[in-house]
Amino acid sequence: MTKIENTPAFLIHRRMYQGSSLLLDFFTKDFGRLRLIARGARKSKTSLQMFQCLSISFKGRGELKSLSQWEITDQPRRILGDDLILAMYANELILRLLPESDEYSKTFSSYWAFLSNLIDLDSSEKEFALRNFENQMLEDLGYGLDFGFDINGEPINKEFQYDFNELQGFEIKNNGAMPGKTLLNLSKRVTITDAIELSFLKKMNRKRLKSLLGDKPLKSKELFFVK
Repeated sequence: MTKIENTPAFLIHRRMYQGSSLLLDFFTKDFGRLRLIARGARKSKTSLQMFQCLSISFKGRGELKSLSQWEITDQPRRILGDDLILAMYANELILRLLPESDEYSKTFSSYWAFLSNLIDLDSSEKEFALRNFENQMLEDLGYGLDFGFDINGEPINKEFQYDFNELQGFEIKNNGAMPGKTLLNLSKRVTITDAIELSFLKKMNRKRLKSLLGDKPLKSKELFFVK
C-alpha cells in the first residue's frame, strides 16, 4: 500500500463522486498531478479550497487512491473576477497537459508564484506572469525555448528584429515582430510590460500550446478571452 504524508498540493478540479464523496484533482510538488477520492468530503465542515496551498496525505492501492487528511498551509487568497478566470485557465492547462504522477516541481513553484502575486499586479504584469507560467510548463514538458539564440545558433542581437518559427525558433527578419532586446529580456527573466511585445508573446505561446492541446477548446476561454 502507498502511504504519503504532508505533501504540498493545490486543488485544481473537483466533482461529485458516489454520494457524499468527491473526486479531486491535485497538483502536488513531489508527485505532480494526482486524482484522489475524498470519502465523505461533502459532509466535512472543512472545505477544500482552490488557489490555496494545502498539505495533503493520501494512501491506497492501485491508480485511484484516497485522500486521508489535509490542512491549509498558505495565506487566505480570494481571487475574483478576471483574476479568477486567469487562475482557472492555469488550472485547466495543468489538468490538460501534465501527465499523472510525474513530478514538475518547477512548474509547481511557478504556479504558486503566479497565484500569490496575481491580485497585486497591474494588467500588463498579470499578462507577463501568465506567459512566464506557460513558458515554465512548456519547458518542463520538453518544449522549452532558448530565448538567447536564433535558429542558426547565433546569439540574439538586441539591434535586430526576429520572427518566431514554431518548428525551429527565432529567425532574423527586417520587419520581424519581436525586437532582439525583448528576447534577451526573456532569456534574463526581465519583466516585459510593453503591449506590442506582450501581444507577440501571447501569439507565440498559443502556437506552442495548440500542438499539445489539440482541437478541444479550453473551457476557461469561453468565459474570458485570456490576455
